[in-house]
Amino acid sequence: MGLLASACVSLVPNDSHCRHAQGDQTCAERYGDARPFCTAATCDASSEGTYGCVAERPSDDCYYPCGGDNDVTVDNGCRFADDGDGDGDEPTHNGDENGDPGDEEGDAPCLDAGDCADDSAPFCDLDTGVCVGCGSMSDADGACAGVDPALPVCHADVCVACTPDKTQACAETAPICDVATNACVGCNDHDQCSDSACNLATGSCFDPAAVFYVDGGNKECEAADGTQSKPFCTLAEAIDAVTVPSRILISTVDEIHYEAEVVIADKTIALFAANDGPAPVLEGPEDKVAVAVTSSGQLYMRGVDIVRTENGLGLEINDGHAWVQQSRIVKNERGGIRVDGGTLRLEHSFVGGDADDVNAIEVLDGEVSIIYTTIVAGGDDSHAFVCETSSESTIRNSIIVSLGDSAEVMCDAVEIIDSFNEADSAEKFDDNSDWFEDWRDDFHLVPGKYPAILETLAIWRTGDPQKDIDGDPRPTADGTQDFAGADLP
Repeated sequence: MGLLASACVSLVPNDSHCRHAQGDQTCAERYGDARPFCTAATCDASSEGTYGCVAERPSDDCYYPCGGDNDVTVDNGCRFADDGDGDGDEPTHNGDENGDPGDEEGDAPCLDAGDCADDSAPFCDLDTGVCVGCGSMSDADGACAGVDPALPVCHADVCVACTPDKTQACAETAPICDVATNACVGCNDHDQCSDSACNLATGSCFDPAAVFYVDGGNKECEAADGTQSKPFCTLAEAIDAVTVPSRILISTVDEIHYEAEVVIADKTIALFAANDGPAPVLEGPEDKVAVAVTSSGQLYMRGVDIVRTENGLGLEINDGHAWVQQSRIVKNERGGIRVDGGTLRLEHSFVGGDADDVNAIEVLDGEVSIIYTTIVAGGDDSHAFVCETSSESTIRNSIIVSLGDSAEVMCDAVEIIDSFNEADSAEKFDDNSDWFEDWRDDFHLVPGKYPAILETLAIWRTGDPQKDIDGDPRPTADGTQDFAGADLP
């Protein structure tokens, strides 16, 4: 059971976050054109785990182009380029109001596109001498591409970057066509990258050919080469084989736990389950860390469990970056996750279990974003979430409980939003509570047993994950009340 006094929700500014640093300049230095705009986590959930940087310009009250924790309505001075005279004025646009060729009755007919100054009619129809939109051209798409190769598609009489069936201009860091804006944007979900994975840090899709297979049931390990027909027998072999951003697809094998002492350093790797159904299980060797992300390594893990590491830790991020989705990191005897520098984004996952005197999640340094996650601490002196003041953390739409009397949250640098924190509730959790299928390692909610407040405590926001830990759909209308935690019962 929790202590009310433990619910600290003050936020200590993190100088690495664009909002507190140099705004758009910080984003440009980190992500280039993939995420050039600076916002706040409360405005755009997709900014969590990327230092506040997003692909699309936010609304004014959520836009921090100059940093300093001031939105654009307070400070927009850095947005105006020097015009050469030192006065800092915005650029002016010369030209008369009514003298452009072909723009009003009596003007001379156009002879080429240079005579057409109206952006809504930038093309010259030589048969009529009238400036028209792209839809009036015999080769509409070709006309657009001839003017601007980045806008090669004619849609509704306007040149745009793409439509759902014409995406040839969308590539590299902006491979997805946004149907609402007809603009090429970066991916923000693995499902957007067909037969691949999304590099969520850059918005680009992995090369579909960059994939390795692991199957602990393979009986011909000596001939293994990581292909689907000759899968590696161990995860370590697959990690060693990675030279470019790659997926590793892990098969679930009955009664087999993959013994894993994996270190991801200076590599970008996606660990995914190879098949639907029960998740593959990784287990660290005794006294070790099962999975460590260090030295600028990047890990994307979805549908993979880290369970029962004896006297060891489940996942450690040390100056690396990890995105964990739809996974269980439970019953690891030295705790679930530790972050000591770098970033973690945790979605729709279970973390914790029945280990006593350990912390489910511990943040020594770095930036952590937790959304739609169920965190259960053990008994005695265990805590669900612990952090140092040098870190910056956000927990949203989640469940935070512990079996013992110690505080669930020991952190002055965390913002807890739309979440169930046992310390703040009259509803108390202990080993006699039957909220979950098994409080030791299976935190699926039991219908009719959990507190009713869990059903409407979370608020789904645009950019939030659209599925729960089992793939069941969440509501997708901004501002909709929703179940807190990883599971929709």
